[in-house]
Amino acid sequence: MAIFKDSAGKATQHVYGVISPDGRVLSGEGFSTRRIWSGTYITEFDQPFAGEPAVISTIYGNEWQTFDKSIAIVELGSQYFVPVTSSMDRPEDCAFTFIAFGNI
Repeated sequence: MAIFKDSAGKATQHVYGVISPDGRVLSGEGFSTRRIWSGTYITEFDQPFAGEPAVISTIYGNEWQTFDKSIAIVELGSQYFVPVTSSMDRPEDCAFTFIAFGNI
């Protein structure tokens, strides 16, 4: 997690992480994550953003395990986001990375 001042002097927070298929934090700081059901996770920020942050997320892992996986952010708020990882026909647990940034 990092906090910077933007060009207008506002505090901007950057939170980033790598999450395992079972919801454990592999790296990053400023958040907690837990798996709530198959392929569905909730990531909560230690310090809420002023509004909805920009969140970018991608599947993480070996090509042979992830070539047919995708991730979608299905819910987003100033304190959390909910990503769902899936194969082509169902939710499926998968490691993922993310970065969230916005004003605080």
